[in-house]
Amino acid sequence: MSESEAGFAASDVEIEEVDVYEMDEDVLKEFIEVHDLPRTVSALPAPKAGPSSATVGTGSSAASESETDEENTEQRETLIKKLVAREISYNEYQERMQQDDDLDDEDVEMDRNRHRKSFGFEADFRTARRDALKGNLQGPTHPASEGKNPRRRQRRLLPPALQGLMGEANLCYARGDTKTAKDLCLEIIRQVPLAYEPFITLAQIYEADDPEQYLECSLIAAHLNPSDIEHWVRVAEISIERGNIEQAQKCYTRAIKADPKNIDVRLKRAQLVESKGDEKQACKYYYDLLPHVPKEQGDFLISTAKRVAKKFHEETNIGAALEAMDRAYATVPEKFSSEDINLLLELLIANGLYQRALDVLATHANVAVNDSFSPATEADAGQRITFSVSIPDEMILDLRTKLAMVLVHLKCEHLFTFIIDDIMAHIDPENGGDCYLDIAEALMKEEYYRYALRLLVPLIKSNRFSMAAVWLRYADCSRFVEKYDEAIEGYRRVVSLAQHLDARLALAALLKKQGKYTDALKALEQDPEREYLDPEVLHERCLMLEEIGYYKEFLEAGFMLLARNCYQLKNRHEMELVVSYVRFYDMRANETEKRVLGEGVPDFVSGSDLQLETEWDLVLRLLRVAEKMRNYPYFMKLVFTLNTSKRFQGYRYELLQLALAACIFNRDPTFGHNILREQIRTLLALQPENINHPRLWNVFNLVVFISGDVRYNRYLARLFDRVPSIAVQPKALIANYHLTSCTYKYALNEYNKIFRATEDPLYAMMVAVTLTQIACQKFTPKKQTLVAQANIHMDQYRKGRMAEIRHEVYYNFGRMFHQLGMLHLAVDYYKRVLSFDSAVIRECPEHLDLKAETAYNLSCIYKQSGNLELARKYLYEYIRV
Repeated sequence: MSESEAGFAASDVEIEEVDVYEMDEDVLKEFIEVHDLPRTVSALPAPKAGPSSATVGTGSSAASESETDEENTEQRETLIKKLVAREISYNEYQERMQQDDDLDDEDVEMDRNRHRKSFGFEADFRTARRDALKGNLQGPTHPASEGKNPRRRQRRLLPPALQGLMGEANLCYARGDTKTAKDLCLEIIRQVPLAYEPFITLAQIYEADDPEQYLECSLIAAHLNPSDIEHWVRVAEISIERGNIEQAQKCYTRAIKADPKNIDVRLKRAQLVESKGDEKQACKYYYDLLPHVPKEQGDFLISTAKRVAKKFHEETNIGAALEAMDRAYATVPEKFSSEDINLLLELLIANGLYQRALDVLATHANVAVNDSFSPATEADAGQRITFSVSIPDEMILDLRTKLAMVLVHLKCEHLFTFIIDDIMAHIDPENGGDCYLDIAEALMKEEYYRYALRLLVPLIKSNRFSMAAVWLRYADCSRFVEKYDEAIEGYRRVVSLAQHLDARLALAALLKKQGKYTDALKALEQDPEREYLDPEVLHERCLMLEEIGYYKEFLEAGFMLLARNCYQLKNRHEMELVVSYVRFYDMRANETEKRVLGEGVPDFVSGSDLQLETEWDLVLRLLRVAEKMRNYPYFMKLVFTLNTSKRFQGYRYELLQLALAACIFNRDPTFGHNILREQIRTLLALQPENINHPRLWNVFNLVVFISGDVRYNRYLARLFDRVPSIAVQPKALIANYHLTSCTYKYALNEYNKIFRATEDPLYAMMVAVTLTQIACQKFTPKKQTLVAQANIHMDQYRKGRMAEIRHEVYYNFGRMFHQLGMLHLAVDYYKRVLSFDSAVIRECPEHLDLKAETAYNLSCIYKQSGNLELARKYLYEYIRV
């Protein structure tokens, strides 16, 4: 034999380990005892790794799996011996063998079988084994060779010597000598722990005296002989009598694993699970039962399938519901009644299987369907199929309705007039209005609104079906076909009958489209004393109030909507707590019983809410309108109230900035100062590198300016003590404080430090201003030196400013000389301001032009000197009142 042939032969050889005691003597004689493998086999190359590699040679996967099986067998034998010796309890034994007793074995096996079928592994295992035992080694490959061999639990039979001992034990039990029978059984267990016969006899011995031991021995015997279905069922019944439903369920599952086609055991398991109230699991078991019910039990199959389908349909699992009915229909379609066919059609339509539903109708309802080909349109790629149907007059109402729905979903528009006329001719809207509505909804789903109106009009005119749901669909169809007057009438009827949210919004939108804003607002009105308010309706009303300019009502309605998730602030102390994040939540935690969200606000519908982004957009709209109306108290009240809501905690930073703006607008610096202090504290803790941001200190300066309180320097001094690295902006504020407090030497010291650190020309000017103030004091010595130093710093200020705004420099020079009494120099610089011009000034004169201020100062100088005409000239020429 060549190496390739030897390799091919070895790859097809399956070596299986069998128990000698399980084989007949005739078959056993066919085997030859081999001590050493032939050289041709031993010289074979090592098999390649993979699912199809042969298990031949030392160190192969078969050897490792054999060792694993031996270890598992030894472990089970040890546990059995400990259990019999009372060293462990049966519960401990079960826990240790939990991997072997997994409840999902049946499902795993079913999945494995489905997997094999999907790949074409349809070999008959029993035939393969029998062929292998007879020496047909070239027969079909064992399925286990296609993958990893699953660990199989071998049923351990007694050797001939112990079989006689087992018979003697049974004989002693029959004679009433239970002690001897028990001793014999224990001896057999000692020698062969995995044999099941002694445990059956022990269970019979314990049955009368020790029910607990009786059940344990029965369970062990069942586990050791898993193919005995009757024993599993008997143990399950005993467990049910003792109230152990879970154990009984496991036993039934094991029995089903041994015989998957046993529908009686499957039915018992499903009924057992159903009796304990687990309807979902019971439905799953009934569902698994369906493929095994034979055709002879067709009535039972159909009733069970309907039951399972309805349960799945209630759980909105329409795919599983259809599969349940399909299993019954595939087996006994001839036994399906009209009711069963109707249920099957309903599921087919729900799953979108319209063509198949049409085939079922053609089979069971005598509907003649003729297919023909029509020329393709420009949008189609080829010919298209056109249906023509013939509907028998005796067809029942439900099937006639299902046929119409199927043709609608198949988009057979050429048949719509025919099927609608057929429905109207055979079904009275007063008695069969549901059929009208179902077909109309199908037409609406496929966007055939004009055809749907033909069926909805008789319904709204009927006495029985003139309901809100029908009027809503009528109004929707009328709106889509642009019959707005009919749509408005329909929506009004819906609102009057059911207060429907979508109807309110649609009605308001149509009225608004027609320019009837007053009627639209009336449609969105809600009475808080008679009904729960809907947030979406109130939000739409707010937007409409803003659009038509009813700002006062807009602010009121918007605050009502937003305050439903907020706490009501009753005094300034609570507003102060809102500013501090930590203190406010401490307050809210301590007063949860006293406070209620939305206190003082009408009740809203639960479970209906707006998106957070939508509400935040409304907040910004309200604040813009409040600012436009200069209603700053409302601005402040809204912002502080929103800070109490958990819903807006994602916008905490924005709300604090808005609260700060509200304090500035409302001239309430107390809260503004607290907010700024909180922000500075947070920045120092989280982002100390941003503490010198100019915008922060500009706002701080603005709040100080509004308050007129000069005590802020104490806070800044404490801040410097804690964080000495803080630089320019806070130091400038302290210098300004000393300048306004007339402590010029301290101000001069601070301005000099800032100027040396930054070389900013503005701080050079502030040094000059401070020196000028000191020189103007009555008892100041060396005034000429101070004036010279001030002039030097002003010159540094001039050099640092841009040429385009040089008029500002001239103006400040003029003010300095004016204050020092050097009027001729002041007049010279003032006149330079009046004659200066640049493109920057012309671009923004209202902020940069200083001619009016300069002219006023010049007029004051000339008026003081007695030249009133010249003073009047500058006033008339440059100042406008």
